[in-house]
Amino acid sequence: MNHEISNDLTENRIEPKLPRSPRKIILVILGVMVLAGLVFLGIHAGAAKTEKTGKADRNKQQVTPVTVAMVTQKTVPIQLQAIGNVQSGSTVSITPEASGRIIGVYFKKGQEVKKGQLLFTLDDRSQTAAIQQAQGTVAKDQASVQQARAALTRDLGQVDQARATLIKDLASVRQAQATVGKDQAQVDFAQGQSDRYGALYKKGAISLDTAQQYVANIRTAQATLQADREAIANVQAVLKSDQVALANAGAVVKGDQAAIANAQAVVSSDQGALDNTKVQLSYAKIYAPINGLAGNILVTQGNVVQANSTTPLVTLTQIRPIQVAFSIPETNLPQVQKYMQNGKLKVDVTFPNDQAHSVPGTLTFVNNTVDNTTGTIQLIGDFDNSQGHLFPGQFVNATLTLTEEPNATVVPSQAVQNGPDGQFVFVVKPDMTVENVPVTVSSSIDGLDVVQKGPQPGDKIVTDGQANLVSGSKIRIKTAGNNSNADGNSSKSKRNHAPKSGGGDS
Repeated sequence: MNHEISNDLTENRIEPKLPRSPRKIILVILGVMVLAGLVFLGIHAGAAKTEKTGKADRNKQQVTPVTVAMVTQKTVPIQLQAIGNVQSGSTVSITPEASGRIIGVYFKKGQEVKKGQLLFTLDDRSQTAAIQQAQGTVAKDQASVQQARAALTRDLGQVDQARATLIKDLASVRQAQATVGKDQAQVDFAQGQSDRYGALYKKGAISLDTAQQYVANIRTAQATLQADREAIANVQAVLKSDQVALANAGAVVKGDQAAIANAQAVVSSDQGALDNTKVQLSYAKIYAPINGLAGNILVTQGNVVQANSTTPLVTLTQIRPIQVAFSIPETNLPQVQKYMQNGKLKVDVTFPNDQAHSVPGTLTFVNNTVDNTTGTIQLIGDFDNSQGHLFPGQFVNATLTLTEEPNATVVPSQAVQNGPDGQFVFVVKPDMTVENVPVTVSSSIDGLDVVQKGPQPGDKIVTDGQANLVSGSKIRIKTAGNNSNADGNSSKSKRNHAPKSGGGDS
């Protein structure tokens, strides 16, 4: 029994409670703090909402003075805008092409110079002396040419004389040949008579004296024929001599002609040297190659400069005309190409601190490569810059006008407000309350926003006083007679938002 009681006591024994771990205690404390914070925020939000609702109700109850403008339609330009950089179409560094001392400077740094204007002069005494020497050499060589021509004329006369002698001797040969022919005929005739009378003598028909006379005639004719043949040989020998003389004279003439050609070549060479010296002399005067603005004069009067020196005397920068380079996203390139087919596109630039004045120009260049690092393509516009407002290196705001959109809905830019849900305007209702109307703005031009969605033409919208308005607020349109502040706001609104003639021209 005692053993059973002891077992019951063991089974029903209450174990002692151990203390909770520190981590659990911390978690409990944090849970309590979070719950308290949520309760506090709920109370505060409720109070703020109540306060905001009360403020809205007060805004609706009070009458707020505002200025208004009419939503209108007008023709507006479709434009692309970018930051542009002004650059010169031509920049020239003036360097000397001849060595010498600068003896004259005929402009001032920063001066605008014209093409062909004298800028510098160098000491040209050495070039002048070289020209005189070259002129003397040319004159001497020209005299040699004249002398060679005179020798040629003389030798041509000898050729003509030798040719005339040859012709005369040829005539003598022909005459001697004719004489030989005649004498040969006489010999043949005398031979015939001698044979005939010799036969008669043998027959005893004629005497011996008569027969011997005809024999003597043959011998006389033969002697004459032999003499004529010897004369022909002599004349032919003279003819050969004449031919040799003519050939010699021709060789002399060819030598004279070669001498003339050589002399003329020397004259040409010396003339080239003279012309080169004259060119070197021309380098002693340095003229402006372009119209441009002169920079700082880096080498002043009295200094000695060397030909083709790397240090320029001055740098000229063309400013009329001038160029502006700017870049547009590549996604806009098809638009530009499309509208360029209809003619040249207009580019206007304004200055960051002077948006009121613009300088007009024309788009003249679209680069042939898109910059892969920026996803843009470079465009360049030309500007005549007649007033000189554009200066190389300036940053300007460039506006490229692609085309015009007729009957676009426009509102004054100050009427468009930014809210948590996007942009909106306050539209004035007939009961002189306002309504918050969301708008979608596509572009801005001359203080006007072009809206694609929102108020309609003819609607009145608030342009000043929006800070005190919510949807349903009562308003009073300020007029010129209300107060001085109203006058100022009203006149300001008129100045900023009066429609300009010409639609969206910039």
